[in-house]
Amino acid sequence: MARKQRQPAKTTARSSASTAPQPRMLYLIKQVQYKTYARLEAVLQPLGVTAAQFRILATLSHGEKRSSAELSRMFGVKPQTMIKQIAILENNGMIERNLAKGNKRVLEVALTDSGRNKLRACDKAAVTVENDIFAAFEPTDLDEYRALMMKLLASLRRIPSEVDEYALSVPGG
Repeated sequence: MARKQRQPAKTTARSSASTAPQPRMLYLIKQVQYKTYARLEAVLQPLGVTAAQFRILATLSHGEKRSSAELSRMFGVKPQTMIKQIAILENNGMIERNLAKGNKRVLEVALTDSGRNKLRACDKAAVTVENDIFAAFEPTDLDEYRALMMKLLASLRRIPSEVDEYALSVPGG
């Protein structure tokens, strides 16, 4: 039996783009997260703060005192991991731990003036990273992207114990 010979597919810019395999959204999200995190780490390093520590400082900037157990649950890390980060921030004078009112077994963490100053410097560095990363977006694109990301986050917040990260991502707000 004779085999049918395959005809080469017509290639146009339109057809090749529509038939090209698209990367998974989860892959894209992870790549964006990794690359932005790496850039943030790089600009925070001269300030002596890691991205995780910046996030802790931003969380505490709202004025609420938190225990290390609360912070570890909020960030989804082991209590030992959070205790290490808190110890570093405390040793650098950015936070202080005091006994909780009404519960002498709990230490609450709060920002110091030095921590607030460091947070302002870190926030300026983060704005620089954001501006660089999103320079390719038109203002309307950025508004749409932000709205889509907030919609996605809202859909992921089905577990009542999850923290509103938006509130935590705006230092002093």
